[in-house]
Amino acid sequence: MAKITGDQWTKLKSLLRLRGFVTEKSADRRGCIYKFGPAGTLLKNNIRRTWWDWVVVKQDWKVFPVEGEILKSDDALRKDFKEECLDHFGDIHKMFNTTLPFSLVHTGECFKQTANKPHHFLFDSREMTNLVSFNFCRSQLSVQKFDQLVTSRLMWWRKFAENPSSFLESESKEEENVINILYEFPWGQDSVEVIRNHGSQFLESSSPAVLELMSSNQNSKNSVENSHSLPSVIECNMFLEGGMLAYLIDAYTEKRTFSLNSDSEDKGKIARTVLQLHPAFAPYNVSIAVTEGMNPTLQRVIKHVSKEIHQSNILSLDVSSNSDSLENQFIRNDELGIPFSVVIDEDTIDMASIGVRHRDSTLKEKIHITEIKDFIQRQIQFI
Repeated sequence: MAKITGDQWTKLKSLLRLRGFVTEKSADRRGCIYKFGPAGTLLKNNIRRTWWDWVVVKQDWKVFPVEGEILKSDDALRKDFKEECLDHFGDIHKMFNTTLPFSLVHTGECFKQTANKPHHFLFDSREMTNLVSFNFCRSQLSVQKFDQLVTSRLMWWRKFAENPSSFLESESKEEENVINILYEFPWGQDSVEVIRNHGSQFLESSSPAVLELMSSNQNSKNSVENSHSLPSVIECNMFLEGGMLAYLIDAYTEKRTFSLNSDSEDKGKIARTVLQLHPAFAPYNVSIAVTEGMNPTLQRVIKHVSKEIHQSNILSLDVSSNSDSLENQFIRNDELGIPFSVVIDEDTIDMASIGVRHRDSTLKEKIHITEIKDFIQRQIQFI
């Protein structure tokens, strides 16, 4: 879709609060703190997991995950992961005496030290979750490696977007050897990830013990750098909440659907709001939708189907005990970005068939009750 309008931006923020994605917890002159409901927490975790699969699991070089503390040694709140990286570099080298290239991966919360951007929703937050990789390579290959990482990261952002071209790369005007991955937000382009080629200067600020360790191994066959120069470091730093907001805006869609009951000027058509989130990111893969007037037999069928889905590691939303109409259940599922609604009704008892409604097209199809698990698994094979 085209750039989101001001009216749509207001609707989206209301929708995110209504459906349990995000709400403002507190605000003062320093910025806001947000809390995330069930849908928002699941969405954040899905984005983080998909990033982890891409950066850690599927890389063709060595990757070492590490952790750090929120408070630094002087009890100041952490604003980045540079110190933790330098600390872990020496430990990793001593443990594995590893060769280049390799990466250290770190995730966690940081705290902004600069002025916040007013009225930019999650960008106002004092707290932010950073997903960071520090990539070590030989200095003579740093430019090539930098280009490869920029290409790989942009590919990741576009892979899961409804509108891939909305994510762009741009050279920083403030820093040299820095690429920003940008998204077109309602207030203009803003960065969701920064990729920096620090060169060897990054390690020059290491502790004397680390520098001595590297110096003593420079002539070793298994040294991290079998030369007289320090390794270059390329940092990829993703802002998780910013990326989450970008994908929510990217997924926001208003569709026109036909209705016999509409008396508006545009007769026969009403707006339908849908979050067309990629199946890898959707808070739930499937929702159990039921018709009104359930009987005990139908309740047992619902329990059986729900159990089958859960045991297949398919995340489902089962609120079949509420009294919403079937149409209202579809509206809720569309606004939560759930790709499929499994409809259980009297036909499920009479003919052992289950209805499956597709979020994006609203098309429905009938399948046998014994096939539901395999059907959903096939549909959500996203990676």
